[in-house]
Amino acid sequence: MMIFLAERGIAVETVDVGGLSAEDYARVSPLKSVPVLETDGGLTITESLTICEYLDALAPGPSLFGEGAEERALVGMWERRAELGLMNPAIEYGHHTQKMFEGRLVQFPDWARAHVAGAQPLISLIEQRLSDTRFLAGERFTMADLTAFLGFAGLIGWRALPPPEGPATRRWLAEVGARPSMTPLHALAAQMGLPALA
Repeated sequence: MMIFLAERGIAVETVDVGGLSAEDYARVSPLKSVPVLETDGGLTITESLTICEYLDALAPGPSLFGEGAEERALVGMWERRAELGLMNPAIEYGHHTQKMFEGRLVQFPDWARAHVAGAQPLISLIEQRLSDTRFLAGERFTMADLTAFLGFAGLIGWRALPPPEGPATRRWLAEVGARPSMTPLHALAAQMGLPALA
């Protein structure tokens, strides 16, 4: 969320919900998930991607979700592929293999490893795509790149997969990773002793 906000130049007031009781937080977010956006009009929105879409539509400048029907379709297609094929496996690998999540859920490490193995066809497709375009949806950075980069960051960071070998993907990882919005992510990875992405 913070990377998206930095990319779009959007400032929002943040509130630490750590002090709220579970019951109080459930009133704000019935599934007790984060983040939550409360608009000036009192609308409460959950789910990261939906919050990003909402804020993106309000902000001036080129949309990270695409301009025009064709670009929006390409961004949506590649973002969804990245979410299902990279981000979800990275999240589940972390949940099911890392000690920090023990006791919070029943862990199935073998399932998590199998889920990660299923990412390989998409990684190959991404290499093909990036051999022809600078970014996933074309020649400019979009939400598809943000989601894919974070998926790779999770998979590499948890050591579920080594950094990709494909030259186009490595070029893209270096370019996206060098964006100013990614500085906090690199600092967090270094603090946690996680490997660099590219």
